[in-house]
Amino acid sequence: MRFEKRIRALEVEAFENATILHFADGSTREICGSRYFLLDLFADACRGDLNFDKAKQLELILDSQAAEEPGGGRMIEVLRSVLDERSKDLDNIDRAS
Repeated sequence: MRFEKRIRALEVEAFENATILHFADGSTREICGSRYFLLDLFADACRGDLNFDKAKQLELILDSQAAEEPGGGRMIEVLRSVLDERSKDLDNIDRAS
């Protein structure tokens, strides 16, 4: 019984930390993780150290148009702006080659 109670508590905590992504076609998707999963995703993306799951989350974030984050955060906007600039820099490097 204690095990089930702990699992339910973890599920509630995960969904409290869910970020809802809004897309141009009007659809929405939820991404969630531990308390600092967006910050961890940002750090991993900057290092180029993404596993398959994190790469999929990042792809969803970059494809989204807006987001609702827990507590009114703006980490999605930071991710989009920094990674958009990095991709522009990489495009310029590719063109110069």
